[in-house]
Amino acid sequence: MKISIIMGAYNVEKTIARSIESIVNQTYNDWIFVICDDGSMDGTFAIMEKYKKKYPDKFIILRNENNKGLAYTLNHCLKYVQSEYVARMDADDISLPNRLKIQAEFLDNNLEYAFVGSAVERFDENGVWKRTYIKKEPSKDSFYKSSGFVHPTIMIRKAALDAVNNYRVAWFTNRCEDYDLWMRLYANGFKGYNIDEILFQYYEGKDSFPKRKYRYRICEAVMRGKGYASLNMYPKGAIFLFRPLIVGLLPSFIIKKIHKHQG
Repeated sequence: MKISIIMGAYNVEKTIARSIESIVNQTYNDWIFVICDDGSMDGTFAIMEKYKKKYPDKFIILRNENNKGLAYTLNHCLKYVQSEYVARMDADDISLPNRLKIQAEFLDNNLEYAFVGSAVERFDENGVWKRTYIKKEPSKDSFYKSSGFVHPTIMIRKAALDAVNNYRVAWFTNRCEDYDLWMRLYANGFKGYNIDEILFQYYEGKDSFPKRKYRYRICEAVMRGKGYASLNMYPKGAIFLFRPLIVGLLPSFIIKKIHKHQG
């Protein structure tokens, strides 16, 4: 197989079928889907089993006995990956039909890039509410303000993941394992690109903006500190260490308003 798609799934019985179907319906067919149920307590795993039964050669399904978190779960999936490329997918999002084809062709033709993302449509229960076009070639300076990529849009060379030992499972990467991965990749000489085309629909519903627990803001600050050090981004980086801590003090409605007006 050329591409392995990896997904962690936790209590997503209402949305996982649409996400899986968006991969089944891709125009590019040289793929295998590795999905790990992360200790769900609903019907998520039963839905996964139905797809495995229907497409036995296209699905590998796994299960964590307890909820382990996304980084651990994606690393579990990666143990079963033998393909050249790895694509991410989340269990409430939608890959548009040409996503895999366009991203695989990009990596085939642009060897200087280790991974590639894309622009996205953000949608909720009422449909698409925003289109987000991301900087095409994020530099390490992009990491001062944000991660520079939308995690589930990414397709990455398996060799690049191997070089940095996959996702880092640590207390300070909780909810920011992707940000940590991009900085470690850049620190090791790899770089990414964002295709300026909408290939992905990213779910952000009415319940997607609860105020994040402050401990996750602390995790991000610690993670940024380590990443900035590895990329020699000090002393300027010291200022941006406080960004997640300050944002964490804002009310949810302000965070949502700022988010909706960002690019």
